[in-house]
Amino acid sequence: MDMDSLLPEPMPWGANDAEATELCRRWMIYLGASDTVVASGDDRRACDLYSSRYLGWVDNRMGNLEVELVERSASVAIADGRAAVIFVRRGVLPAARQRADELGVAILGFDPQDAALDGANLLGREVCASGLAD
Repeated sequence: MDMDSLLPEPMPWGANDAEATELCRRWMIYLGASDTVVASGDDRRACDLYSSRYLGWVDNRMGNLEVELVERSASVAIADGRAAVIFVRRGVLPAARQRADELGVAILGFDPQDAALDGANLLGREVCASGLAD
């Protein structure tokens, strides 16, 4: 399989919430969680994306990621038996980054305009370097 063909396309106009969620779904697939789907119905209250091994949240807001989303996602993921991945459009508050490292939550920074992805904490950098185990 040609991994380059799976790379998400740039969105020069930016992305609304639904487009950002779809972009992050494509990133999860590219990183190795090939069965990732967008949550719908009641599942949407728990997370934005899910696969057999991961639950994903997409924070497409203008502000920085706060510790509350990190703790909520970790709690949901632990109860569900999957790993948590948070995609953030902007920055990450230092307390949120530290808490994510403590709880084993990967934080990935995404930029829809140039289809860029980078690790925003220790586990996020590891995921960018080695992918998500499927």
